[in-house]
Amino acid sequence: MKSTVIMVVRLWEQAAMRFEWLLKWFAAAVLFVLMMVTCVDVLGRYLFDSPLVGSVEITELLLGCLIFSALPLITWRKEHIIVDLVDNMIPSRVKKLRDMFFNLCISGSLFIIGGKVWQLAGRAASYEEVTEYLEIPVSYFIYFIAVSCFLTAITALVLVITRLVDKEYENQE
Repeated sequence: MKSTVIMVVRLWEQAAMRFEWLLKWFAAAVLFVLMMVTCVDVLGRYLFDSPLVGSVEITELLLGCLIFSALPLITWRKEHIIVDLVDNMIPSRVKKLRDMFFNLCISGSLFIIGGKVWQLAGRAASYEEVTEYLEIPVSYFIYFIAVSCFLTAITALVLVITRLVDKEYENQE
């Protein structure tokens, strides 16, 4: 059992380094496209009195992609918002246990959320649900959100395991 856990952690470490690069570039590309859509919409609206058709739909879909593509990165780098008012008064061993507990909660929650979102994506695909104006199929975006939730859940679980052996990575605090 222990060797299996170690093998899974090592595989996830290798995959995480590749995923980090891929997700960073994907998030950057989505942000750039989002910026361009907003610029074209604003310029079209104010200069030509003709806004970009479907810009609200595109913006909604791209924002979802941006947020959920960054979620595994934020978790892996331990960059969540933290309120540390009393951290200097808590012993390091208690902090370690607290962090492990929180990561377990995050992992469990995101596995459940990912499963529910995957079901929603399947339902949207079976109904052939599309956006109102541009008729973009939304199931692909919902599947992406579900996969992102699963990746983040696995990442949080790996952080629990690496915390047990006091392992830190270059890109973590």
